[in-house]
Amino acid sequence: MSIFDYRKTRKERTGWRDETISKRHREWGFNCPAIDIDFLMIEYNQGIPMAIIDYKRYTGTIENIHPKSIQAITFLANKSNISFFIVYYWDDVWAFQVFPINEIAKEKIKLLKSSLLSEQEFVAFLYQIREIQLTNQEKELIKKLHIVKPKLQGSIQ
Repeated sequence: MSIFDYRKTRKERTGWRDETISKRHREWGFNCPAIDIDFLMIEYNQGIPMAIIDYKRYTGTIENIHPKSIQAITFLANKSNISFFIVYYWDDVWAFQVFPINEIAKEKIKLLKSSLLSEQEFVAFLYQIREIQLTNQEKELIKKLHIVKPKLQGSIQ
């Protein structure tokens, strides 16, 4: 029997979540892993889940993806027969980069010309994955959203 040293687990990095339960959970041992997810949302239509989206604020690189947490969320999405996306967002221009994770999401992303979307394009995509026909009011709402896309460096385009 090996002794688990909880001091060697990853420290709370931001301090804005409930750090108390996060620290306490780390004391429960190596074989009791969990991850607190920054901003995981279930996109739904009339109470029926349509997609899981893990939103991440873009901070200069596409990272902070933990394979085991992605594996766990993918498992849930697949068992629910819904899409799972990781979406990075730029809050200075309100733009989005969509990464499909499971096969269902990879089929849905085929609806798009690019994975880098303006706010208008992203919100229209959210309606598409819900299989909703836009009303005139919704079309007008979308027209008022941002159309700018960020200037990207590197290879995430």
